[in-house]
Amino acid sequence: MAFHPSGFHILVAFGDKISMMNVLSQQLKEYNSVAMKTCKEIRFSNGGHLFAAGGFNVGIYVFNFYTAECHPNMQCKGHAVVKGIDWFDDDSGFCSTGGDQAYFYSL
Repeated sequence: MAFHPSGFHILVAFGDKISMMNVLSQQLKEYNSVAMKTCKEIRFSNGGHLFAAGGFNVGIYVFNFYTAECHPNMQCKGHAVVKGIDWFDDDSGFCSTGGDQAYFYSL
């Protein structure tokens, strides 16, 4: 699960998808979803326009938050198991850690 920097949106990973939800006063309302199995780590960029999602044997995919698209150049398959994702301060890339090694990726 990850909160958007604005606090008005949330990403929730389920077994077969990532749900994009609006945070309302009394409820969470899903407005879009992305098919991705075994997602274990999700992190919004500091600006909130991108999010990175990684899991078991799938690598890390970077999605545009507003369109839910993942360009083929925004896929990183360096880890067998993703343990953590941390965006650079200027959102130019991120650092990820896995069960095997550290991997740096610049967008």
